[in-house]
Amino acid sequence: MAIIPNSLSKIGIKTHFLCYASVFHKRLLPSVNEFCYNVFYLLIDISKTKELETRFLSLNKFNIFSFYNQDHCKPNNTNLEVWIREILTQNNLNHKIQQIFLLTHPRILGYVFNPVSFWFCLNEKEELIAVLAEVNNTFGENHNYLIFNQNHAPISSEQWIIAEKEFHVSPFFKVSGSYKFRFIFTKTKVAAYIDYFEKDSSKQLITNVVCAKENLQDKTLLKAFLTIPFLTLKLIVLIHWQALKLLFKKNKYIPKPIQKNHNLTLSK
Repeated sequence: MAIIPNSLSKIGIKTHFLCYASVFHKRLLPSVNEFCYNVFYLLIDISKTKELETRFLSLNKFNIFSFYNQDHCKPNNTNLEVWIREILTQNNLNHKIQQIFLLTHPRILGYVFNPVSFWFCLNEKEELIAVLAEVNNTFGENHNYLIFNQNHAPISSEQWIIAEKEFHVSPFFKVSGSYKFRFIFTKTKVAAYIDYFEKDSSKQLITNVVCAKENLQDKTLLKAFLTIPFLTLKLIVLIHWQALKLLFKKNKYIPKPIQKNHNLTLSK
């Protein structure tokens, strides 16, 4: 059973945020395909989800914006903090973690698709100790990558950490090679950088998500909806549009393989 530490009052980071972000994606091989979209996320202290609700944002029920526990920690659909801390405990990390933030898209008018959500795990000094990248594909499958230093030291903002690719995401890349991850988590900025390399060490893909944090309030939620309406529906449409562009560029389509019998990959 995972142990959940009591919150420390000296933690300077607040509870919940709205994050405007740019998502950059560039395929390098076999043909170049590049895009950059403006999106927004929720950044949630998972120990305080009961404090999440506002007039326009509901917990586990329909609203303009909603956050549902069942959209995460698949296939368990259990208490979010218990789920993530059990993973941390299994890897001897939980005792170091004081606060955990989840960066994710909310449901908008009941619909959501999250290509990847990030669980940022901080110690009592607000240093980043681990990140869980929770990845979903358009086939309804899910896989998690736990990124941390083998000696459990804090992750620096300039550090790249490697994990083997073990999950089918794009039908134009094989399930082989590796990812390199880099993360930033400060009081004003959150960012994730992920590069993909084939087995021959050739860089295939550059992706990043760079966020600016704002207080989560009714007025910021309403502004986000009016600025980027129906975001989550647009995301799934844009994913398929980019896939069509890759087909037009004669990229080879790779059928989905059988998913591996485990859903957690640890960094090296």
